[in-house]
Amino acid sequence: MSRTALVFYPKIFVGFNKTQLIERQLINASFIGSRFRASPAFTSGTAYRQLIPRVDSLYKYQHSIIRIHIQSIGQWFSVARSTMIERGNLVIVEGDSFVTGHTQCSGLCQLLYRITGDEYGVEVVEDLACLGISEPEYC
Repeated sequence: MSRTALVFYPKIFVGFNKTQLIERQLINASFIGSRFRASPAFTSGTAYRQLIPRVDSLYKYQHSIIRIHIQSIGQWFSVARSTMIERGNLVIVEGDSFVTGHTQCSGLCQLLYRITGDEYGVEVVEDLACLGISEPEYC
C-alpha cells in the first residue's frame, strides 16, 4: 500500500542545509506542533489549516493523523515531469492528500519563501518509499 504525500521543495536546487531554520520558523508560525516520540516527524500545529485549507469532501475524516517531515535532502519520481527530482530543504506532509491544486498550498509556499528566500513548489507524491534523508534529533 503506497502512501500519498505533499512535497514542498525549492524549485531550484539549494546546496545549503536550511532545515534547522525551517523547523524553528514553522514552529514559531504554529504550522508544526510537537514531535512524535518514535519518529522525526511533527504533528500539525494550530495554524496548519490556515496555510493548507481543507477541501470540502465526503472523505475529509479518512486521514486523521497528519505527519510533517523536514528533510535535508530527498528524491522522488515526478509523474507530471516523468523524471526523478532531487532537492534539499524539503517539507513533506503525509496524511492530507486531498489537495485540488497548487493554489490551495500557496500560503505555505509563500511562508517558506519568506523563511528561506527560495521559491517553493509543491507536488503530490504517490510513493513515499523513494524519499530521502531526515535528521532525527537524539536526546
